[in-house]
Amino acid sequence: MSVASDTRAALYHRVSTVDQNQHAARTELRAAARRLGLRVVLDVRETGSGANNQRPGLVKVLEAAQRGDVNAVLVWKLDRFGRSAFDLLGNIRQLEAAGVRFVAVTQGIDIRPSGDPMSRLLLTMLSAVAEFERDLVVERTRLGLANARRAGRRLGRPPLALPAAATVQQLKASGATWAGIADQLKCTVWAARMAAKKGGRKQSLGSRGKRGVRQ
Repeated sequence: MSVASDTRAALYHRVSTVDQNQHAARTELRAAARRLGLRVVLDVRETGSGANNQRPGLVKVLEAAQRGDVNAVLVWKLDRFGRSAFDLLGNIRQLEAAGVRFVAVTQGIDIRPSGDPMSRLLLTMLSAVAEFERDLVVERTRLGLANARRAGRRLGRPPLALPAAATVQQLKASGATWAGIADQLKCTVWAARMAAKKGGRKQSLGSRGKRGVRQ
C-alpha cells in the first residue's frame, strides 16, 4: 500500500566489504521508494563494518527521523540497519518513537508507527530474537569467565604501575605540583599521590620498628 506523495523518505545503505553489486542495491532502494510513492529527501550510503552501531551515516538518518525531517526510512536488508538483533531493534524503536515508518525492501518488511497488527507482530518477533541474542552473549561471557578462573588466569584490569615513591616525594619536597609530577613521571596524578602515600606509610612503619628495638 502506497502513502501520500509528500511523504519524505530517507534511503540508507551500508556497503559491506563483500558487496559485489553496490549500485544495484541503491537502484533497488530508489525504485522501491517510487513504487511506494515516497519522495526521497535524504540518501545515505556509507562503507564500514556492521560491528559499529554509531556509524556517522546511520546516526545522520536517525537524527533526521527524530527531527521530523523524514517520516520513512528504507534499507536494502535488515542487517544493513543494525549490527545485531538487539541494535536493530533499538534503531527501529527510535524510528517508531519518532513516528517514522521502516521498510526493508528486499525482505518485504514494513513496520509502521501506527501500530497495525503486522507491525506489532514483527516488532514482537524481533524483540524475542534480540532478547535471545542478549541472553546468549551473557551466557557465553559467564562461561568464559568461569573457564578463565579454572585456568588460573587473572581477571579484570592489570594492576596500575606506580612511580617510585622516593622520586615522587623528592619532587614534591622541591615544590612541584601534583600535576607537574604526573607530567614529569608520565603517570596520572592519582598514581603519583598513591606512590607518595605508600612511601610515607612504609617510612612510618620503619620508624616504629626502630623505636621498638631494644639495645
